[in-house]
Amino acid sequence: MFVRYLSPRRALLLVSFVFSFTAVAVADDRPNILVIMSDDMGFSDPGFQGSEIDTPHLDRLAKNGLVFTNFYNCARCGPTRASLSTGLYSHQVGCYELEPVEPGNNVYISELLRDHGYRTYMSGKWHLGNTTNKLPPARGFDHSYAYEGCCGSFWDPEIYILESPEIPAVPYGSDEFHATDATTDYAVKFLQHHEAQDDDAPFFLYLAYQAPHFPLHARKDLIDKYVPRYEKGWDKVREERWARMQELGLFPNSPAPSPLSDSPPWHDEFADAEKIQRWDDLSPTLQADQARRMATFAAMMDQMDQGIGKVLAQLEATGQLDNTLIMFLSDNGANYEGGPLGGDGPFAGAELDTMGQPDTDNRTGASWAAVSNTPFRLYKHFNHEGGINTPMVVHWPAGLERAGERETQRSHVIDIMATVVDVTGATYPTHRLGWDILPMEGTTLMPALRGGQLAERIIGFEHEANRAIFKDQYKLVSKNFTSTDGRTHHDWELYDIDEDPLELNNIASDHYYEIVIPMAREWHHWAVRTDAIVGYERWMLKLQHYWKTGSRTYLNDEF
Repeated sequence: MFVRYLSPRRALLLVSFVFSFTAVAVADDRPNILVIMSDDMGFSDPGFQGSEIDTPHLDRLAKNGLVFTNFYNCARCGPTRASLSTGLYSHQVGCYELEPVEPGNNVYISELLRDHGYRTYMSGKWHLGNTTNKLPPARGFDHSYAYEGCCGSFWDPEIYILESPEIPAVPYGSDEFHATDATTDYAVKFLQHHEAQDDDAPFFLYLAYQAPHFPLHARKDLIDKYVPRYEKGWDKVREERWARMQELGLFPNSPAPSPLSDSPPWHDEFADAEKIQRWDDLSPTLQADQARRMATFAAMMDQMDQGIGKVLAQLEATGQLDNTLIMFLSDNGANYEGGPLGGDGPFAGAELDTMGQPDTDNRTGASWAAVSNTPFRLYKHFNHEGGINTPMVVHWPAGLERAGERETQRSHVIDIMATVVDVTGATYPTHRLGWDILPMEGTTLMPALRGGQLAERIIGFEHEANRAIFKDQYKLVSKNFTSTDGRTHHDWELYDIDEDPLELNNIASDHYYEIVIPMAREWHHWAVRTDAIVGYERWMLKLQHYWKTGSRTYLNDEF
């Protein structure tokens, strides 16, 4: 593992660092802020959403907190992290697909809070740029333990970088390291370090787990624990999840979940979507392979939950839990990449036991992703509900006036910045370090935390030319794909999302002129204002290039 105790880039931040120590000179009762993000977790994967996966610590947060069941992300990891950090739409900060956030017109939550006297810590997956001016130390974090990339091995300690002048590296043995556990370990060490300081400054901790994103890597004992739960197959597991969701009172007006979505082609625009097979139609070899894949995914969720439990225990031990605003969310819905069965395998015989262990690179695929996204359509990348709707839990005993409830008002990851500004009393800047800062796009969630109404607004989406916009009770959405004849299809679909949250009844043809056309114009106005139109046009250029040449050079930076 690389360890940097003091890098040149940190020296550039001394002025603001010193300021952070002097900004609050009196007793500080502002809340601590803990943002926990999972990666590729679907709507129904946590236990509190009806899952068969053991997540007791997340369930505890949900039981004693507020669960937002219409909370939206940006359909993919990089854009969601960009919007979370800045309170802006990802396009506004240069992140159209997976590009790094460009410094200049934006301020990170970490920078904002450090400027206002908070101590700032980050542990886990970064994925917002890997050059000096874009890494955690340059974006407001006093201490960080970060994986700069996207989807590396959970068994490789060398890809994580410790940036801390005071905290020594954990001496993991060759067979002791797992990224989920290490992310937890450093989060706890940061909290312990914070408690040892001789001032009462509050903290901001960004805890970003890579789990349960592929590659599927987890402790073998946990994988073995879950295999029997998935030997019944995805049809039965999805049916059982839906039954538990009904018992929880979710989707009371929906008689059944959406049909299983086809598996869209992944970066192969001429390929046909693949149907998800019935479990009983699979061979015994495929069934054994697929059961262990989902067992590994569940083990990753379980392992992450255990880590969250350790963080909560540390907060309890220091008396900080009650005055810590905790927000738990996912960066997008479940991941279908790899096709219906994950794209590799099947593993068989002794090879099955290697799944999830070092030197493997397995995925769940669309069939199990459809279970994770129960009861929604489609997946990560898309702006249908399966791609962008994942639950958020808010836990804050000292400031939350609702506990054990579910909030159905629509909210978005851009709202986290506005909420943090509201609860901490920080001043969101119009200028910083010589740059004009764009105004926040989100709205504070505090009214909902106190039983009130959130501000009405339009919320827009664009990723890889997939588009959506919410207005009042309606959702306008389109899925970009190309048929085998080379024609692009991205017709608008319209749903009364309040009455039809599963997007089963497309009413576009019934309301084309009075609703579809005006909302499409509003999407365009939103896209032009936020630079989302740039992302849309870039993707369409990539498709055109592919149609003409058959070359995938469009995946490079030439566009």
